[in-house]
Amino acid sequence: MKHSSEPVLLVTRTLDILEALARSGAPTALTELSEQVASPKATTHRILASLQARGYVSQDASTGRYSAGVRCFELGSLWAQNLDLRAVTAPYLKALNEQSRETVHLGVYEHGDVIYIDRLESPQQVVAKSYVGRRCPATCVATGRVLLAYSDHDEIDRVLSEPLPAYTDRSITDPAELGEMLTDVRERGYGINQCSYRDDVSGIAAPIRDHTGRVVASVGLCMPDHRMSPDRMDALRDMTLATAADISRALGDRRYFSTQLTTVGGES
Repeated sequence: MKHSSEPVLLVTRTLDILEALARSGAPTALTELSEQVASPKATTHRILASLQARGYVSQDASTGRYSAGVRCFELGSLWAQNLDLRAVTAPYLKALNEQSRETVHLGVYEHGDVIYIDRLESPQQVVAKSYVGRRCPATCVATGRVLLAYSDHDEIDRVLSEPLPAYTDRSITDPAELGEMLTDVRERGYGINQCSYRDDVSGIAAPIRDHTGRVVASVGLCMPDHRMSPDRMDALRDMTLATAADISRALGDRRYFSTQLTTVGGES
């Protein structure tokens, strides 16, 4: 007996709506949201009404526009609390933030993107803006390049086979060039981004390994480009590599058991 695909489609559309609202920087009108998720307006309205009743969506009474509701935040917070990686890395990220005085990111990889699961902002007046939960193309930012470089060959080939958008005039759009850069990242053990995603923002990142030696995350520094000058690059690189090594050791990566590192509570 054939089972209707309608319930599955409804779930997919519901998730599409929630993701669209989460990505939106401002409240979204019904018509615009319906177009974004390619769902009939009436269906979108019914789904929104159900989500609103459960607190996953809120509606502005004066404009009628929709936003992600407080329940989305609650679920996200519960997920974050249960993520051991954030708990383990917290003191090391704090130390790196204090030592470098730059914005620190903790990123994980998902299907061609890096997702920031933790972030500490630079105390300086001019900072590179970002937020926890932000998704960026792995091909363009340092944290993502590190994660992509240590992905399996099939995943790297998949990413290289797809179009590489130009976000700035320094973005890498040639697959062969990107492939060479990923090889360099693996050989050096760290990745950099100099205005490849935003014209005025640069960064440096290193891989974090777990007890199996697998790269499970990346830690990176992000800053206005003028603060990543050549004479400062070595210091930023060393801080980032030392932090990644400390975290990897805390996660059980055996290669660091005999390495004496002092990122937490002192200079590295």
